Amino acid sequence: MTAFHWHDHHFINRHPALDFANMVVWRNRPERREDRGQSSENLRGWANYAGLKPPSSGVAECTAVREAIDGYFRSGTGWPQLVALYAETLKDDRDPFLNTVLHSAIGLAFSPEKQRVRVCGNCGWLFIDRTRNANKRWCTADICGSRAKARRYYEKKRQASPSSPPSKI
Repeated sequence: MTAFHWHDHHFINRHPALDFANMVVWRNRPERREDRGQSSENLRGWANYAGLKPPSSGVAECTAVREAIDGYFRSGTGWPQLVALYAETLKDDRDPFLNTVLHSAIGLAFSPEKQRVRVCGNCGWLFIDRTRNANKRWCTADICGSRAKARRYYEKKRQASPSSPPSKI
């Protein structure tokens, strides 16, 4: 497995818990799902890019934390597991990386921004809708919004003339 190269658009929330959960791309589409957190090297790279200490825990423990965060903010399930994982990391300050990520998750759970956590209609990432009227549908308008709009456009065009293939652009 080759190392993944992280970029700013992987940190759309600037919130460690949600950006950590978003290491899984296309979570809502199993045929395209890609888990970028399945190697120690990728976890260290993510932590470095996020400005955090690298994890001292293994991939399995990091994955468990990530999935607990995702489950809670995506569907509201797993609060007891999230709290238990946080309590465990606080013991002897076992893993400062997971402590930071879980601390941000617990903080978000008790903040007003929790009500603004959404799931992107395109890629399935979690994002905080910081728009004034809270009606954002995509994590980023320039990537996911553009893709969704293009998909709708070509679908409409295809339905308008079902006998001819869509023009290539």
